[in-house]
Amino acid sequence: MKTLVVYYSRTGHVRELAKKVAAALGADTDEIIDRDDRNRRGGYLRSVYQRIRGRSANIEPALKSPGGYDFVVVGTPVWVGSMSTPVRAYLEAHARELSKVAFFCTLGGSGAATTFRKMEKLSGKTPVATLAIVERKLGDGSTQAEIAAFTARISSPALVPA
Repeated sequence: MKTLVVYYSRTGHVRELAKKVAAALGADTDEIIDRDDRNRRGGYLRSVYQRIRGRSANIEPALKSPGGYDFVVVGTPVWVGSMSTPVRAYLEAHARELSKVAFFCTLGGSGAATTFRKMEKLSGKTPVATLAIVERKLGDGSTQAEIAAFTARISSPALVPA
């Protein structure tokens, strides 16, 4: 099964998780590149404002077409209880190209359920699996079992196309 892991990461947390997921699945990766510099002064506040207003970000064109994959795994940070605006923009642009999907996120505390519901609605696809990892646990090794269970659901023989 040809799999793509697509993600946006402002701080590096989602990137770290995306690399672990892609390695476990033997998947290609494609980072969503935001044309706005969210690391500059005021970048976080601009991100919060856009998220609350339900706006999408101005992103670079995808390097890999999700339509060329059997499965697309999408990763996002949780911003103010929902997906990041760059991931919103990606899903709006590529929803019709998606076949099977799974979602993952990193977060400070809460908002995973809302994030996944909104990602499902935008993509028009019910995810085969979801994974939410609290950022403070990323580096301590305690998430290995959760990541393994998530990737096992994605690579289940029942999901492999005939």
